[in-house]
Amino acid sequence: MKVTKIHTYDLSYPVERAFATSCVWNRARTIGVVEVETDAGITGWGEGSRVPAVGILTHALGRDPFDAQVLAAEATTAGCTPGAWSGVDIALYDIMGQAVGRPVHQLLGGAVHERLPVYASGLFLYDGDEPTAGLAQEAGAYVAAGFSAVKMKIGFGARIDAARVAAVRAAIGSEVLLAVDANCAYDAGTAIASTRAVAEHDIYWYEEPVPPTAVEAYREIRQAAPMQLAGGEALEGLNKFRDIVSKRALDIVQPDISIAGGFTACRKIDALTEAHGLRTLPHMWGSSIRLAATLHWQATLPEGAGLVPEPCLFEFDMTENKLRTELALTPYEQRDGYVVVPDAPGLGLQIDREVLARYTRKKQSVSD
Repeated sequence: MKVTKIHTYDLSYPVERAFATSCVWNRARTIGVVEVETDAGITGWGEGSRVPAVGILTHALGRDPFDAQVLAAEATTAGCTPGAWSGVDIALYDIMGQAVGRPVHQLLGGAVHERLPVYASGLFLYDGDEPTAGLAQEAGAYVAAGFSAVKMKIGFGARIDAARVAAVRAAIGSEVLLAVDANCAYDAGTAIASTRAVAEHDIYWYEEPVPPTAVEAYREIRQAAPMQLAGGEALEGLNKFRDIVSKRALDIVQPDISIAGGFTACRKIDALTEAHGLRTLPHMWGSSIRLAATLHWQATLPEGAGLVPEPCLFEFDMTENKLRTELALTPYEQRDGYVVVPDAPGLGLQIDREVLARYTRKKQSVSD
């Protein structure tokens, strides 16, 4: 079996209402999709954080999809970033699974989980709203829908952070896990002030207080913070995780499969994290393709050794996202706080080509 064609799609659409993290307004949802065709009639799909340059893709033409690790190494040598190559790597694993009639998680060694507990990822600041507006209603709706954990946005200064977190905690009660995400808003000193301002509300983890390369700042914050520290979603490739993991600057490591380098890179990051006694909980923010890939990967992550291990929480994006709800013919949904791990061959999803065409701004192709 050989790769015969590779297509890249730059997808985007404007959201109905802009929403903000601590540092940027989100006015559109944008992804890069990769489609890989083979001479066996099998097509694989992947998603990267950006669309790779067409010239980089030519080295994969005529090659065996089962050589995914070799092709990833060659792409790196050729100057392709892990975030751009991620989509190709995911598509190759999709092809491999279909070729042998097995779900991708079996290619990775087998699923520990048949379903994963989900946390609702939302509670942004919306355009025109006061900092705490709508939080209680949104958070309460997540609990009513069956979520046992939620993650909210902070990073607006310690005082506003505390007010937002207090509003959400009051709405969800004491039994629901609450994580917060500052999206790199702070330096070490202001981050520590923020962790202390929200600590009384029983925070499960505090995510991305500072930029991902500020390893020494993460170490300082981790030593001072009264809750677990999480991060890593923006790091690309194994080497970018080396320092932050080896220096134990995090409690929870959060690679994103469409940024870190696909299945090939994430398996290595898992091993690095496990060897240092840290937890991996993947980040997920994208289309149904990234969601499916993350499900297969996260299903293979080990549970703790205790009788009551920490939950292997799966991130479920609750913002407006037509690329998650429309791109796959059968979209993934949570039921009663869980999402089922796919068991069909490959990634186990079919793409709606009409939806793909509707949101594609640019398509490029290479063939042998």
